[in-house]
Amino acid sequence: MQFPPGPVLYTGGLENYPHVIARLAESRELWGNPPEVLARARDPFELFPILQRAGFEPPRLVPRGEPCPTEGRWLRKPFASGGGIGIRFTEPGEAASDRHYFQEWVEGVPMSAVFVSDLNEMPFWPDGTELFGVTQQLIGEPWLHAEPFAYCGNIGPVELPQSAALWINTLDANRTIGVRGCWGLDFIQRSDSLHPVEVNPRYTAAIEVIELATRSAIMPTHRDCFSSNPTRFHFVAPPRGCAPVGKAIYYAPHAITFPNAGPWDADLAGAFDPWRLPGFADIPDPGSAIQPGWPVLTFFATGSTPADVRERLRSRAAELDRLFAEHSL
Repeated sequence: MQFPPGPVLYTGGLENYPHVIARLAESRELWGNPPEVLARARDPFELFPILQRAGFEPPRLVPRGEPCPTEGRWLRKPFASGGGIGIRFTEPGEAASDRHYFQEWVEGVPMSAVFVSDLNEMPFWPDGTELFGVTQQLIGEPWLHAEPFAYCGNIGPVELPQSAALWINTLDANRTIGVRGCWGLDFIQRSDSLHPVEVNPRYTAAIEVIELATRSAIMPTHRDCFSSNPTRFHFVAPPRGCAPVGKAIYYAPHAITFPNAGPWDADLAGAFDPWRLPGFADIPDPGSAIQPGWPVLTFFATGSTPADVRERLRSRAAELDRLFAEHSL
């Protein structure tokens, strides 16, 4: 309430606190989905049947209150989750919990699609949902010292097989889920089949990767989905064939005292340019004490292919390993 007047846009994690979003919406224009939409999008027992009716194949769920099956591989996931925190494999026959649910484990490549949706109220935007881009997700990467299911970053944009691309473009989310603005769909890709596992009904961490790679901004379109005074900005799909960009979150392999200087100095000293690909971001203050397993910073790379970008990220992570070995607590 102490901030200057203006709209409010929320990002990762706050969708788990709909009462906070409701309070914000009482005094400010909300550039995001309201609590009733969040409840539908974040509850897999409501979301998965909707996705099934739209032709998708989400993983199986164990009915509420029932123990985990003794056959197959299953995940225990929190209802209020973020960044992969609290996700783990189950024990056979594990008892149910009010705060968790059991979801079938689907092996494949973790991916994330970013969409923009509106309710067809604007005559200059006849299509309800548009695909902004697709990225590969980095999940639980050992070279980033992450926990098994922790979110570690994205690489993109990437191209899907044609059949999968046609499939994902059929999702009319504003009519099926009610989401508006920019939002993300996390899914597992297995050959040409897609298995959605989660909807993130807000600005996602993958968006900046697509924006930096394509030099296309999503915010004007997102604003027009919610603003009481839209600018009638026409959605333009980002160009294809751009060199992919990757970002990765480096987690502390041991206790670290963050050094006074490092390869991130140029990013701290450089002039602000929203389209410049940074080397590093989320840089701690010098002398900060960082415990094992905590996120340290974010770093970026680009390359000719997603595989090339991954290798460049791995190389930079190895450099950070050597650097931080000299600054262990």
